[in-house]
Amino acid sequence: MLNRKIIIILFFSFLFSQNAMSGYGYGSSNDHSSPMTAGLSNNLLPSFKNNVSLSNPASWHNLFFTYLSTSVNVQESRFDSRSSTNFDLSNFQLIVPWKQKMSFGISVEPYLSRELTVSDSTLSTFTNNDIFEFSRVNKSSGGPSIVKFSNGYKLNESESLGSSLGFVFGSSRYVKNLIIDGQSHLLQSRDFFSGSNLDIYFLTTRFKFRDRPLILSASIQLPLSSIDIENESYQAFLDENNNNYHDSNDFPNVGQALLPVVRNYGNEMKINSLNLGIDYQFNSRKHVQFQFASSKDSGEHILNNSIFSSYIESSENLSLSYAKFAKPLSKDRYNFRSSIYFKNYSIKNLENINEVGLGLGLGVVFGVVGNQIDFGFNVSKKNGIHLVNEEMVHTFSIGITIGDLWFVKRRET
Repeated sequence: MLNRKIIIILFFSFLFSQNAMSGYGYGSSNDHSSPMTAGLSNNLLPSFKNNVSLSNPASWHNLFFTYLSTSVNVQESRFDSRSSTNFDLSNFQLIVPWKQKMSFGISVEPYLSRELTVSDSTLSTFTNNDIFEFSRVNKSSGGPSIVKFSNGYKLNESESLGSSLGFVFGSSRYVKNLIIDGQSHLLQSRDFFSGSNLDIYFLTTRFKFRDRPLILSASIQLPLSSIDIENESYQAFLDENNNNYHDSNDFPNVGQALLPVVRNYGNEMKINSLNLGIDYQFNSRKHVQFQFASSKDSGEHILNNSIFSSYIESSENLSLSYAKFAKPLSKDRYNFRSSIYFKNYSIKNLENINEVGLGLGLGVVFGVVGNQIDFGFNVSKKNGIHLVNEEMVHTFSIGITIGDLWFVKRRET
């Protein structure tokens, strides 16, 4: 008769660019792509200047100059007395307005992040008093990015439209490591992402409240093609030199290994979203903002190649924000942003996750064309995460936006 005593200890090890939400589906989403959106916790309403959001093409016709914007994030994740810090590039964007009637832009930013490591340690004792020790490590890394080609068009003095055509690309890795008496047995796979979506924006300034301007804006995201996955699954190997890499010292060595098995999974992700926002300028250059956002993933998730055997089916977000903008060509050169938001994630076959967050931001305007250096800080607390329960995430971001007379001089000559 075989008697087994199993002691299981589960823990997360956060290293470079990791957070617990990366364990669901194909990774965590990029909610704050710039210091401006991090400070205001929304992406539809004015955040760059009094009537412009760099993430809403329907507002770009209000720009007088071409702008190049880029930003970086430093993120710290904390749970159960453990923490990790990462540094990454969060976005790159070029916007070209044309005669305050039309505008064009291109941007690149992360789409999903899959940086997470989950480990467990198990000790089993058999009746013959032999001790068999093994541990398991599941690790995912990388994630897809998205490039967007955007344009805006002013319909009349009150309404404007915008659109963004986005293409998802990139890859991620997933490694399963069974460590038996200190010897690693690795099984690796890689996912390649492809897909496209269309975002449509609408903005109106037609309405007023107490003779003060209201900005109403909305956007919808529609999948032009679902996000498909090409999965490459490699032969398992014994990592003789424990370098977590398949080389000539392993068994079988890299020259003897079989070619990867390639499988294609269509319609893995299919994301629709709706955003509604209201901006009220209650005083000169001072705004209060409200945004509601909802998204749903109707993809099939047949591969389900994730650390947690689940994914985010849908989410809803409410944010309340305050913004004060600088006065052009004056000594008042500072933008201030603050916000609070509440978010709920519906998880397939697992407990839902609730998140509450606070955002702060400061912008410094310089130069005659309105260049800006922006700082953003966001802190959020999530409850209900599988195996972790609670996680605190602190994000600090810094960005610079440079304006110039590109293409404007050419038109005037």
